Amino acid sequence: MKLNRFEFLLMNNPIRAFIQEKFEVQILRKLLGSGKFRNVLEIGCGNGNGARLIKNYFAPENLIAIDIDEKMIKIAKKRSKEKNIDFLVMDAVNLSFPDKYFDAVFDFGVIHHIQDWRKCINEVHRVLKVSGKFVGEEPSIESFQKGIGKFWRIMTNHPYDSMFSMSEFTKYLNSSGFQILTTEKKNPFGLLKFFLFVTEKS
Repeated sequence: MKLNRFEFLLMNNPIRAFIQEKFEVQILRKLLGSGKFRNVLEIGCGNGNGARLIKNYFAPENLIAIDIDEKMIKIAKKRSKEKNIDFLVMDAVNLSFPDKYFDAVFDFGVIHHIQDWRKCINEVHRVLKVSGKFVGEEPSIESFQKGIGKFWRIMTNHPYDSMFSMSEFTKYLNSSGFQILTTEKKNPFGLLKFFLFVTEKS
């Protein structure tokens, strides 16, 4: 599901970039440890900031970053100064990669945008090598039910009727062949609750 105008502005501002680097990535570094990855995929790369952070903090040899929105891929390519990052227009529920190709897949709050989120998880599992890592952060339906979350629900274009709870998400990961290594809940500046996760393909 593509971003509406409000979401586009929200995702392309310094506050979002600050939270992504100073909170999300730092927590994932702590949770993930000092893993070394050769081939890495980022799903839903948006303007390319997440790909830049993956490159800088996790140092993969090769990084592919995808987004369903051609406009965002054009922005990411224009902004990127990093080498060995390929930005591609692609749907995360229909990945054009062979089985067991990637050592890690990163998700910076993209799957809650996807109506058929289970299919997306299945695709991530398919393209990961055995013992490959699936890591990221996601808000859940609980994030949009109380307090400021009600405002975000009005302003954002999400598939709320099919959005997962945190429990549903983690249970589906388990049933899909992922071992959950750790999860952690956060709410930086009280803006939006989300959870981070690190999993491994069994």
